[in-house]
Amino acid sequence: MKRFAAILFLLILVFNLYGYRLMIAYMSKASTARIEQKVDAAQYGDDELVSVKTKLNLPYYTNFNKFERAYGSINIDGKDYEYVKRRVHNDTLELLCLPNKTKTGLKSISNDFAKASTDQSQEKKNSGVLKISLPDFFCEEQTNFSVSSSLLATTIRVTNTSFSFANYSLQQERPPQAI
Repeated sequence: MKRFAAILFLLILVFNLYGYRLMIAYMSKASTARIEQKVDAAQYGDDELVSVKTKLNLPYYTNFNKFERAYGSINIDGKDYEYVKRRVHNDTLELLCLPNKTKTGLKSISNDFAKASTDQSQEKKNSGVLKISLPDFFCEEQTNFSVSSSLLATTIRVTNTSFSFANYSLQQERPPQAI
């Protein structure tokens, strides 16, 4: 009986550590596959589509008057969209997308679960305990820029992490003289 209870608790622990993540990843991929099947079978209405336009800075491109099938996804303001159609018109890339509400909801659930598992509640305040962590000493600068490649606009995030102390000076000083 003790062995059965130990195995059961071990399985519950492993599921809590990795099972939710795997289950959410599987459900997210299944949601994307369902939407792609729906798009391939043209089982959507034009009123469901969301238009996303972005400026193209390409020296040579071909204008298209008709939309063509596009594959991929994009996340805008925390909401996920799946590409349906695209076209290049004048200097603008226009994407027609379907909202993927299931994937957005699953990401929200995943974020809530991560917050709950790390126990970031503000109710616990340990007075008299000194907590020092390495992220307190790191300074991060993030830069976003857009790259256009094969008619799809992609945002790339560059992170510059540097180690700094609170009393560190950025002013240039003369090096010490040798004695």
